[in-house]
Formats: sequence, C-alpha cells, structure tokens
Amino acid sequence: MREKKNFILQAIEDSEVVFITHGFQKAKVVDIVDSIHVSRSTFFKYFGNIYGIMELAIFHQISQCYALMRMNYIHVKNREEFLKELLAFKNMYYKNNPILCQYYTTKDLLPKRFDPLKKTIKRHEDELLEDFLEKNFFSEGEISYFKHSITNGLVNGNEDKSILF
Repeated sequence: MREKKNFILQAIEDSEVVFITHGFQKAKVVDIVDSIHVSRSTFFKYFGNIYGIMELAIFHQISQCYALMRMNYIHVKNREEFLKELLAFKNMYYKNNPILCQYYTTKDLLPKRFDPLKKTIKRHEDELLEDFLEKNFFSEGEISYFKHSITNGLVNGNEDKSILF
C-alpha cells in the first residue's frame, strides 16, 4: 500500500512539471505518461483520465498552501485583520505557485469540458478552508462570514481589487 501511495504522489508531482510546461489545455496524456514513466493502461487505471491527474495536481498544491497557512497562523482577535492576513498569505502563495497561478488566472477561460474539474477543485478548496477555520476555533457564524468574504474577495466589507484569487 505504501508503494502505491508513493507512486501516486510521485506521479502527481511529475505531472505538475508537464502542466507547468504545456499548460492545462495543451497537456496530453502521452506527455504525462512519458513524465511518470508508466504505460497508458497503468495511467488510466490509477487516474481515469487527464482530468483526474489535473485535479490531483491542483488539489495537491492547494493542500500544501493550507498546510503552510496552518503552520504560519498567528491568532489575531480581530476577524477583519485575520481575513486580511489569510487572503494576503493565500494570494502570495497562489501567485508564486506555477500550478495554482496558471489554474486561477485561466480557469474562467477554460472550455466547458473543464467545468466538472473546476467544480471539484472549488469543492476541495471550500473543504480545506472550512477545516482550517474549524481547527482555529471559529464559530459557525464566523466560518460563514469568512467563507463569504474569501469567495467574494471582501475585506472590511469592501471588495479588494488586489485580491486575484
């Protein structure tokens, strides 16, 4: 089981290079198969299709972002200050991460066939955000406030144009 888990993680990391090099729209299964050194049948057995490994690659990077936020979290009493810090950290990480920067700057331009992928990524990110907020002892009302504010890029009730993601 451990070997399988290591193989999947390594395949995800190797596929990220393909997505960075070729972009999400131009990456092909053959590029990924060559990168992860498996047959097409093994690739399809583990990942189903190219969208399966794309989802895992994007989710892998988003998960790392939230893990870093948990490690670097400094508790502040003011929720607007917390929101500002959270958004600043998230945006800094996303802008400096080639996979996430590419995804979030092009996701609205992706063809319809990417819609299921976008919905799944959104769901994964919402779950990570909620988990992060719950682990920091925020109430249900505060979690709703933060999720709404983060989704809409709001700081102090005003839209923050510097927030891209």
